[in-house]
Amino acid sequence: MKSLIFALAPLLVLGCGNSSNNSTPDMAMPPTTLGMAPALAVPCSDAPADIYNVPSGLPAMDMTHRGDVIRCAVTESLTAAKANSQINGYNLSTFGDDYSAGEGGNVTSGFWSYRITYRTLRPTPAGAASAPEGDSAAFLLIPEHPLAGAPLVVFAHGSVGIAPKCAPSRLDLSGAIQDQDYPTALYKLAGYGYTVIAPDYAGFIGDTAPGYFNAEDEAHSVLDATRAAANVLTSPPDKVVIVGHSQGGHAALSAQSYAKAYGMKGTLVGVATMAPLYISMALWGAAVTQAAGLKTATDVSSILYPMEYAYTAGLLRGDAGDGLAVFQTAKQQAAKDTMLGGDCYDAAKLQALGATPSDFFDTNYVNNVGFQCAATPLGTDCTQAPSTPAGDAPLWLSRWTEDLPTLDDQSAPILIWFGGKDATVRPGWAECERERIGKQLMSPTATTMVSYCWDPVMDHRTFPRSADMDYINQWIAARAGIGSDPAACATPPAMWTDVSGTTGTACETPPNNLPTP
Repeated sequence: MKSLIFALAPLLVLGCGNSSNNSTPDMAMPPTTLGMAPALAVPCSDAPADIYNVPSGLPAMDMTHRGDVIRCAVTESLTAAKANSQINGYNLSTFGDDYSAGEGGNVTSGFWSYRITYRTLRPTPAGAASAPEGDSAAFLLIPEHPLAGAPLVVFAHGSVGIAPKCAPSRLDLSGAIQDQDYPTALYKLAGYGYTVIAPDYAGFIGDTAPGYFNAEDEAHSVLDATRAAANVLTSPPDKVVIVGHSQGGHAALSAQSYAKAYGMKGTLVGVATMAPLYISMALWGAAVTQAAGLKTATDVSSILYPMEYAYTAGLLRGDAGDGLAVFQTAKQQAAKDTMLGGDCYDAAKLQALGATPSDFFDTNYVNNVGFQCAATPLGTDCTQAPSTPAGDAPLWLSRWTEDLPTLDDQSAPILIWFGGKDATVRPGWAECERERIGKQLMSPTATTMVSYCWDPVMDHRTFPRSADMDYINQWIAARAGIGSDPAACATPPAMWTDVSGTTGTACETPPNNLPTP
């Protein structure tokens, strides 16, 4: 059994982008590229910049206000030709000389674009009586040529950073090509004829932060997006498919787990994920140890991810110090500013914290939570329980379990794509996901069907830009009963060797005595 610490550096490519920042598009006068815009069920007269400002005087938040739309702005619209041009531009920037017609733009519908803001709930902090309000902005894309009987598609994005400026909805879909993964998925889904809502996740608006790999927080935003769409659309679809990539795959599967308890608008008929990171969240504890070998000079994203997880896990669960106790006292404010105050992946501020994570993480967190509990290959000791949450290993063990929730075995079909050149969700991690999901759905009464697809040439970031999105579009149509299933895809081999030379012979998660949700 391998430890997680031997495979952390590839997380550098987990995110959807680099240090470039999205900015609020200047679309007060959106270009008229399509015909008459569809009628909406709510007024849509806000300025795009106002999407990120919550209006005053809202009724007190409770369960009945989940999905209430409190802002709506008309933004860019794209013809099919423009969407295809954007797809080609993004793919050329990704594939370079390997670019081929298979990855090219082939959408047949243009779409209208809106930005909306809706109300949702964050997780309930420990000791609190109720969940606090959260608010999420989202893309809402309505196709010019909608498919009859098509479901609503909720798209969950991958890692983008947690600073307010990193919110995906700030990207102008008609604008310059950026180093981002998610736009091509939106073009392809809406361009196929699906109405799409793509939430930022709660926390990009206001004075908190989005929960990074916090399963409940992600699930609330995704599920309340269905309510928001139903409030905006005059004839909302009665079926829903959730699609997610990377962190968004975790969000999509978390939403599947929470859907019945938390509720949603419409009937879930499918969940499709690309390279989902759905392994033990002990990963983030192991990453901060000296054994992991990460250095701020070279592993910027791979260090920021465990910072974001540890900080937002404590923040949302009500830890003393608002989640910052996982960092050394003298460096807490600087750590917060590194995550929230600069670029989405701020290398300069990160390097100013120290050469390695142990230079600025709390010593008890590094030793008790990271090394003794998460990173040790054998004889893992998760019993150390100091009085402060920062270094309380049993507490963090419970959080890792909460953030990898058990899937509903009486739900809609699930599709999971893995890539042969993916050095992030690498062979052993993919095998771990298959093992875990197989155990969760092995009951004789289980009805949830899971299918796996394999693309031997795909790396972690390129799935949303690839022809595999066309397969997902066909799969969605089949789940909604408006099309035939696509031709059978290749299935992942029992083991394979990724680009780093690692062969997936075993599940590369922490030891067996860590709980398997």
